[in-house]
Amino acid sequence: MRAPPLLARRGVALAVLLAALAVPRLAVAEMRRDLAAEACRAAGAGEHDRALALSQEVVDGAPDDALAWRVRGFVLSQATRTSEALEAYDHSLALDPQSAVAANNAGAMLLKLDRVEEALARFEDALRMDPQYADARNNRGAALERLGRTVEAVDDYREALANDPRHARARSNLGAVAWRRGKLRAAANAFRQAASFDPRFQGAQMNLALLREAVADEDAHLAASEQAAAVPGATAEVKARPLVARAGRLARDGELEPARDLYLQALALTPRDAALLNNLAVVEDQLGLDREALLHLGEALTLDGALLVARNNVGIVHVHRGELDIAESAFRDLLRDAPRFHRAHYNLGVLLAARGQAEASLASFREANRLAPWDAEAAYNLAMMRRRLGGDILSERRGYEHALQLDDNLAEAHLALGMLLADPATPNGLRDPVRARTHLTRFLQMARPTDEDGRMQAEGWLHWLSARR
Repeated sequence: MRAPPLLARRGVALAVLLAALAVPRLAVAEMRRDLAAEACRAAGAGEHDRALALSQEVVDGAPDDALAWRVRGFVLSQATRTSEALEAYDHSLALDPQSAVAANNAGAMLLKLDRVEEALARFEDALRMDPQYADARNNRGAALERLGRTVEAVDDYREALANDPRHARARSNLGAVAWRRGKLRAAANAFRQAASFDPRFQGAQMNLALLREAVADEDAHLAASEQAAAVPGATAEVKARPLVARAGRLARDGELEPARDLYLQALALTPRDAALLNNLAVVEDQLGLDREALLHLGEALTLDGALLVARNNVGIVHVHRGELDIAESAFRDLLRDAPRFHRAHYNLGVLLAARGQAEASLASFREANRLAPWDAEAAYNLAMMRRRLGGDILSERRGYEHALQLDDNLAEAHLALGMLLADPATPNGLRDPVRARTHLTRFLQMARPTDEDGRMQAEGWLHWLSARR
């Protein structure tokens, strides 16, 4: 039987949202189709004066036709005459109140005018008329995000992609969320994918360029920090900054010993830096130095008892020591004080699964996923646990695929999906040996050298698949 690994990770303490605008479909016999089509073409090409003249001729020739006014609205929107475009779409809606496209496009204009609550209402109208309308679903997500309702927005972006798997704007918007959450690789993957879905969509290219600038800014910031630290008379805090920055980079790249050395050098300069103590402890835990990790986490919490990530990491270290009762108490105590700290829900789910408490584990993963739908590890473990409790294979496969959509570098999800696609027990409509090889090979490229069990499983399945070619 397949046994996807439970995933437990340590924790260490924009972009452009563009509303999709539907281009009018010229399907009414009474319209002067040639003029309408040429107006839309000219608007898309930036020939705004010509497009405006043609679209005016269209509505003059069919003043009671809803599609004519949608054409006019589209042309006005391309000319950035947003208020007039809104009036045209409203006129179209008055003539055809059941037009989901006109409602969506009116909402897009309202969003551009920063009338966000009104825009949200229009998108909801469009979705009542057509629940599968991906543009309106994505646009409602953009409005919700502007209102600070990010969790609901992410749900809408996902739903838009479920309805249209190549919806470039929804994919780009998920990338923007990932970026704001510090998931730079997932963000870059999303922006690249969005650009491949629609090469004309400049928003994804712009976001990717901004992300690259941010990484370049990080390099520039590090160089500036090192220059400042070299100035005679620099304070201890100034001298510590480049050490901490370099240590963080090394830790992200898996170079844990040199990362620890730099953190210790920084700590000698700033021994009362709670965040630094926490990050040092994370590296020490990964190196198997659990006693040192707990010591430094204790010091961090003595300095700053409100450092939630350190409290969470205390629980993780105790899990690695096999002290599950102490770890569970740490996670539950943290959640009593901070019930929206999603990684504590996640880690509690891992612990409960290890104890065989599957239903309770599922509830914890579900809450972690609800609070942080951008977290690929939570999405992966939620899919895996649902399957263990009797869920269907299609949902399991979609769960792993969704986790990889959030973070294509999640090695465990590649392994789990590869095994599912290879397994002869998987129904024929869902089994895919070719894709299985791709994901199993990707896992082997990414897996840690210490992950002997995972490597053995991946190599075993690849050997089995090769023997049956």
